[in-house]
Amino acid sequence: MEQKLALTAARKESLNLKLSLRPDRQELINRNILQMQSENEIKESREAIGARLIRRLSMRPTQEELEDRNILKKQSPAEEKKQKEEKKRYLLRKLSFRPTVEELKEKKIIRFNDYIEVTQAHDYDRRADKPWTRLTPRDKAAIRKELNEFKSSEMAVHEDSRHLTR
Repeated sequence: MEQKLALTAARKESLNLKLSLRPDRQELINRNILQMQSENEIKESREAIGARLIRRLSMRPTQEELEDRNILKKQSPAEEKKQKEEKKRYLLRKLSFRPTVEELKEKKIIRFNDYIEVTQAHDYDRRADKPWTRLTPRDKAAIRKELNEFKSSEMAVHEDSRHLTR
């Protein structure tokens, strides 16, 4: 029991020591840790934050846009599962009425050759040639210049769009 009281007293002394070393409010304000603001300044900053939040919220996509982009689901998981099961049943039913290979052969819809011919093919590089990777900066500049000349002299531009071109 005495030991418990001694520990409690020691804790209180250490807490008092730490609280005595703690800087006061004015010192924290002077060191720019706490900001000194009037009620008006606090109100104005909150209103500015509110305006920014409203602007941000207005830029968020609507529920319909999220549903169109398949981000927000239109149905609950149970409804989705039910719809998936119905589709599965429908497709299995359709597959059960599908004709066999033999029936398709009889109706002469498909034919198979009796003989298979196998020949040796030589290996070759199947990658495509990419000549644009070998262009020098001078070549690129020449192409850009030629393209700009074509756009400025030969390419037809609508009168209302002329101010958008160089």
